[in-house]
Amino acid sequence: MLDLSTKSAYATRAVYELSRAWNKGIKKLTLKEIVEKQDVPSDYMEKLLFNLKKVGIVKTIRGKNGGYALNKEPSEIRISDVVLALENPIKRLNCIHTKNNGKRCNNFEECSIKYIWEEAYNAMVNTFSKYTFQDLVEMEKRKIKR
Repeated sequence: MLDLSTKSAYATRAVYELSRAWNKGIKKLTLKEIVEKQDVPSDYMEKLLFNLKKVGIVKTIRGKNGGYALNKEPSEIRISDVVLALENPIKRLNCIHTKNNGKRCNNFEECSIKYIWEEAYNAMVNTFSKYTFQDLVEMEKRKIKR
């Protein structure tokens, strides 16, 4: 199934919160601030932020006044960067991509459904790639002005 786990949802919310702070001139947030603003479990968020650090989306600031910060401007981070860094939403569709053992579904050659799954997957990735975190912040600003 083309589905996203809580990893993507929570990580996207964390990067969004860091993007909102960035736009207010706040360059870093503590784990506690992110968790409180987005209502996510602290230990889980810490693991996600660690994974986002490994792929270069966030960085850690050490010390007494440490925390997490974006590694690039929000306009340079696409939603797809976060989602695809943390999971493979197509992992269950072995008709499109082979699984770890390198085998495809037994009906791969004669099945036409694979084309629909691939189209749906590409549409999802294209939509996530279309928007940056700065776009989300701007959408929020427009919504507040109304």
